Amino acid sequence: MNYFQNKTSRAFILLSSSIVILTSAQQKDTVKNEKKIEEVKITRSAVKFKNGKIIISAENTPVNDSKNTWEFIKNSGYADASEDGIIKIKQKYTTVYINDRKLRLSGLELKNYLESIPSKLIKNIEVIGTPDSSYSAEEQSIIRINLINSSIEGLKLGIGSSLGFTKKMNMSQNLNVNYKSKKFEFNTLVSSVHSNLLTDVNSQREYKNNIWDITQEQDIKRSTNIYSFLVNYFANKKNKFSLYAEYNPSNTASKLNADNGLPTADRVSRKDSIFKYNSNFKDNGRSTNFQANYKFENDSATQKLNIQFEYLNANRKTNNSFKNYYFQNPEYLDGNQIDDTSSRNINMYIGNANYTYQTKKLGIWSAGGRFSYSDINNPINISVNNMPSQESSQNYSEEQYALFLEGQKEFGKTYVRLGMRYENNVTNFFDNNLKSNSFKIDGFYPNVLVQHNFSDNFQMETSYKKTLIRPDYFLLNQLRRKNSDDSMLYTSGNINIRPQIEHEVDLSFYYKNQMLSVGMNYSPNYISTLIIKRGDYLVQEYNNFKMMTLYASLALNKVFKEKYVIKNYMNVNYLPIMEFEGFDKGKTNLAFNNRTVAGIMFKNGYAAEASYSFSTKFYDGFFKHGATNNLSLTIQKKIPHLNLTTYVIFSDILKGQKNYDEAMYDVTYKNMSYNDSRSIRLGLYWTFGNQKLKEIRKEGSLTDDLKSRNRK
Repeated sequence: MNYFQNKTSRAFILLSSSIVILTSAQQKDTVKNEKKIEEVKITRSAVKFKNGKIIISAENTPVNDSKNTWEFIKNSGYADASEDGIIKIKQKYTTVYINDRKLRLSGLELKNYLESIPSKLIKNIEVIGTPDSSYSAEEQSIIRINLINSSIEGLKLGIGSSLGFTKKMNMSQNLNVNYKSKKFEFNTLVSSVHSNLLTDVNSQREYKNNIWDITQEQDIKRSTNIYSFLVNYFANKKNKFSLYAEYNPSNTASKLNADNGLPTADRVSRKDSIFKYNSNFKDNGRSTNFQANYKFENDSATQKLNIQFEYLNANRKTNNSFKNYYFQNPEYLDGNQIDDTSSRNINMYIGNANYTYQTKKLGIWSAGGRFSYSDINNPINISVNNMPSQESSQNYSEEQYALFLEGQKEFGKTYVRLGMRYENNVTNFFDNNLKSNSFKIDGFYPNVLVQHNFSDNFQMETSYKKTLIRPDYFLLNQLRRKNSDDSMLYTSGNINIRPQIEHEVDLSFYYKNQMLSVGMNYSPNYISTLIIKRGDYLVQEYNNFKMMTLYASLALNKVFKEKYVIKNYMNVNYLPIMEFEGFDKGKTNLAFNNRTVAGIMFKNGYAAEASYSFSTKFYDGFFKHGATNNLSLTIQKKIPHLNLTTYVIFSDILKGQKNYDEAMYDVTYKNMSYNDSRSIRLGLYWTFGNQKLKEIRKEGSLTDDLKSRNRK
C-alpha cells in the first residue's frame, strides 16, 4: 500500500510543480487566444461513413477535454465497450490500433492502457466492422485511433490530472509535449493511472458433494504507466520516416479474503469443511515496443509504399500466495501455504510491407506481405510449505508468413472491395520433459465489401469475411492452478484446443449519422470456457464449441440547435446454435445492450454529459447472466484565456454495475458480485506553448472524396 501512496504523492508533487513553473512563464510565452467565447456551438457533423469505415471526429463533442481514450470509445455511439475492458463492434471482438501500432492487450489491461491517454490527443477514431486484407486474418473488427499530427510549428504542452474517490483513492496524470519544425515533429507522452477497486462476492460452489455459500472481498490495486516517444522526419513531400518507442510497466496487487460460513453445531456434527481463505496476488510486468516506419507517396498520390519493422518484448512475473484455515472445534487451524509463481517472456519481431497503386480504369490495388517470429517462455512453479510440488516449463516458437492482394473500385455510386489473404503459421512446442511437437496452420481468408451510395446522406453496405483466431498460449497449458480471483475455483488449459474459424456476414444501412446493421457470425470451433467438476473441485477449462450468433445493431446520433447531442447505441444478440459435446444445452434468449449519451453546451464555456448503459438478463445455453446498468455524469468548464479545462465526473451513480453468473447445467456454480466503480473524479487539462499557425486542413465529406478520386 505504501508503494502506491508514495508513487501517487510523487506524481502529484511533480504535476503541481510543473503547473507552477509553467504558469509563471505564461505571461511571456503563450498561444494567442481568441476573445472569450460566450457560447460554444457544434457547427458540423463529427461522423462520416466511408468505404467500410465509420470515422468519428473528436471535435465538437461537449466534454471531449474531460475524457480519456477509453471513455471516448465507450461513448462514441458506434461501439460496445463493457466495464471489464471488452470492446465489440457488431458483436465481433475488436482489436485496437493507435496509428499504425497494434495494441496486444485485452480486458482490463487494455482498458487501463487507454485510460492513460487523454482524448485531447485524438484526431479521430475509425470503427471498422470488416477489416480489409492488409490486416491479420484473426482480426474480426478494428478500432483505429488516429492521434493528432500538429499543423502548427513550435512547442506545445498538455497537462492533465484527475483525482477520484471511491472507498479508496484513484489518480491519473499525463504530460504531452509536442514540437514541430519544417522537417521534424517530436511527440512525447508520459502518463500514469493508479486505481483501487473493491469487489464484494457472494457465491455458491459445489465441493465434496456439498453446496457451500461463500462470501469474499477482494481489494485490487493497479498501476499502469506509459512512457512514449515519437519522431517524424519529413525528408520531402514524398518521403516520411518515423520512429516510435514505448516503455509500459504495469503492476497489480490484490488481497482476497473469504470464508464459507460460521461453524454451527449442525455443520460440525456432519463434519462439513469450514474454512477461511487468504490470498495475496502480485503481477509485475513491463513491455517494450520499438517501431520504425517508412512511407512513400508520389506527387499525384497514385502510388504509396509503407514499410514497417517492429520489435516487442513483454515480461511478466506473477505470484499467487494463498492459505486455507480449516475449523477444527474449537478453533481454526492453519492449512498449507501454497505459492504459485510463474513468468512469461515474449519476444516478437515483425515486418510489414504494403504497396498501393491507383489507376483511373482499374481502381486501387494493394499488395503486401507480413513476416513475424516470436518465442515465448512460460515456466510455472508451485510449492507447498516452501517445498517444490509441481512445475511446468513450456516454450513456444512461432513463424508466420502472410501475403495479401486486394482491389477496390467505384462503379458510379457503388464501391466494391475484394481481397484475399494467405496465412501460414508454424508453431514448435517444447515442454519440461523435452517433448516436442510441431503443428502448422495455413489457409486462404477472403473478404468482400460492397457499399452503394443512394445519395449523400444514405448508403447501404454488405460484407463477408473469414477469420482465423488462434488460442492464446496460456490456454494450452494443462496444469491445474488456483484462480487468483476466486477462493474455490481452479483453472486449466487444454493442449487440444483447435484454432477458431469464423464466417461473418453483415448488412448495414447508414442515413446521415444513423446506422442499422444486421448480421450473422458462425464458428464450428468457437473457443470458450466451461466450469467442470474434476474430482472434488470445480475447474474452469477451455475448449471448442459450435456457435452461431445473430445480431442487430442500431446507432442514433443527432445534434439539436448546435448545442444538444444525443447518441444511442443498441445491440440485440441471439444464439440459435451454442453446442458443446457431452453437455446438454439449456435456455437461450435475446440479449439487449444499450448505451445512451446526452450532452449539452452552455454559455461561458460550461458543458455537461450524461451516459447511461444497461444490459438485460441473458441465457446463453450454459450460463445465466444478470442484468447491469451504469449512470455517469460529467460537468466541464473551459477557461479559454488560460487554455484550461476543469471537470468533475460522477461514476456509477445508481450502483448498478453488479455481476451475476449461474451455471445451468449439472454443476452448482453461482456468482453475485459488485465491483465498486462509484467515484467522484476531479480533474483538469491545460495546454501551453509558443506556436505559429501554418496550415489547417479541413476534412472533406464523402462526396468530396469521391469527386477527387474520379478526377484522377
